Amino acid sequence: MRIVFQYYSGGGGGLANFALLLQAYLERFPEDHITIVCSNKSTLQQLGGAPNVEVIGLREGRFKELVRLWLGCVGLNNIAKKAQADIVWSLNLGTYVKGQIPAVLSLNNAHQIYPRAVTKTHPGSRFRVVLLRLFFRLSSRAASGIIVQTSLMSKYVADLCGEKYPIAIVPKAVEAEQDVAFESLPPDIVSRLDRHPIAVDFNWLYVATSVPHKNHAVIIRAFEILKNRGKNHRLILTIDEEAAINWGGDSARRLIRDGHLLALGWVNKTHLRSLYANCDACVMPSVLESLSSSHLEAMEWGLPQIVADLPYARDLCGEAAIYVDPHDAERWAHAIEFLSGNRSLQSQLIAEGRERMSKFPASWTECAERIRLFLASIK
Repeated sequence: MRIVFQYYSGGGGGLANFALLLQAYLERFPEDHITIVCSNKSTLQQLGGAPNVEVIGLREGRFKELVRLWLGCVGLNNIAKKAQADIVWSLNLGTYVKGQIPAVLSLNNAHQIYPRAVTKTHPGSRFRVVLLRLFFRLSSRAASGIIVQTSLMSKYVADLCGEKYPIAIVPKAVEAEQDVAFESLPPDIVSRLDRHPIAVDFNWLYVATSVPHKNHAVIIRAFEILKNRGKNHRLILTIDEEAAINWGGDSARRLIRDGHLLALGWVNKTHLRSLYANCDACVMPSVLESLSSSHLEAMEWGLPQIVADLPYARDLCGEAAIYVDPHDAERWAHAIEFLSGNRSLQSQLIAEGRERMSKFPASWTECAERIRLFLASIK
């Protein structure tokens, strides 16, 4: 099969996951050929060394949105025709015009499809969100099928596109040994974890990027409440101190100073499993997700978690989490204190999480196999 894959601009954990998926696909199906269309700054450029890959790097700069428009209107279909592709596969936004070669979308961006009321946390303007949703609608009309990660996302797509629209549900995987060469934590992170002015009773981990919908402000307020109660809990974040202070203000400054908040900055995937092993539980107060790796990692790597009481989280975690109003810091503080003192409940949540993870792909290779089946079914 000859595939043109397109994700022009974007980054963060979602792109890192897709790079692992594409790498697994290329290794599992060496007989296939993928032409990757991406920004010349994209980490997908690193896949260009594989024998069954061609990478077309497009300049990303002040005219980025014009390039994206060109791709959607004519560019992507022209590239596919030149590459003699059997299918065009895009992430989030694809071609806006139906071409001779069938197109498939992978939809990972919840802002494009969730009800408008829950998409107010997009880091861009409301006008940008309106455009994003408009261009997704154009992409969905030009596509012959959509790949989503959860049953909830599938419902939203069916509501928009119709019940008979081809939809595949392919959840993401948590990294396995065959996907990532896991390593111990770097000495600088170990040193920071070990260096604290308080006797830490419980370490709480929140793996997330620094964007509004991750809701860092509420969880920081919750830990200040706990600190004021004399509780020696520590919150570990994968954003840096500047970002933590941006969301938490003086509360974050005080928590950092007193050892109740450790802002590590982004942690490489090779070190993530070791970071989870150094923590006792996870928090996930995000108000919007399609499918968060943080929920899956907690369940896969054996940590109990407290999550936002929202449909996306209940759809994903089931009985494997405690649910809390994402906007109420006092309730977060109460739930954190309650779970930390209840070993029986911790064990129950861990067991439920492992049971749920048995239904997810065991590796990115399995994800690639499911996606290829769907791509091959599209005519």
